[in-house]
Amino acid sequence: MATRNPLLGVFAVLGTWPDWEVYFDLSRKGLKISFLALVVSLVPFWRVVLGVQTERARLADVDVTLPGVVPFALIASLWLFSFPALAYVAGMYFEKMDSVRPWVITRNWTVLALASIAGVMFGLVGLGVMPFIAAMGASFAAYLGLLAADIRLAQKVAGFKWGASILIGCVIVAVSLTFVQLALSA
Repeated sequence: MATRNPLLGVFAVLGTWPDWEVYFDLSRKGLKISFLALVVSLVPFWRVVLGVQTERARLADVDVTLPGVVPFALIASLWLFSFPALAYVAGMYFEKMDSVRPWVITRNWTVLALASIAGVMFGLVGLGVMPFIAAMGASFAAYLGLLAADIRLAQKVAGFKWGASILIGCVIVAVSLTFVQLALSA
């Protein structure tokens, strides 16, 4: 039997590994810890913002200007914490409230895993080990991977049928893009 390791569990739940549940603490305490993981994911997201802004400044031959930490944290938190609200609404509407907690827990850990990948890539850019375009490609793949993960989690964890899972995944991405657009227009 596997021990609880939610980052390894991300591979289990998104893949075809049996018994993905053993990798996650699906209790109330596990839900709280998964929200802490979501807060921790702000760090790699900040690394991505720093990398993009540094490259933009280099190309424009100007000083680097970063958004304030508070506005960044506010917009990123709205984006990250919109999913639990959407999961709750979908769970109520489709009468799947018993699956909302595991769905939110697995999604929060998935976000941390994908954000960490993007953050590491931009960290390598900052060290001069990786070209910027490769890190952008990895970040774009992680973002699209989150769409695929949302569809898979809606299907596997929340128990939605294939069509409903795709719809829910697209709604989640549409809401996240709305917050990103709000941030860019501010």
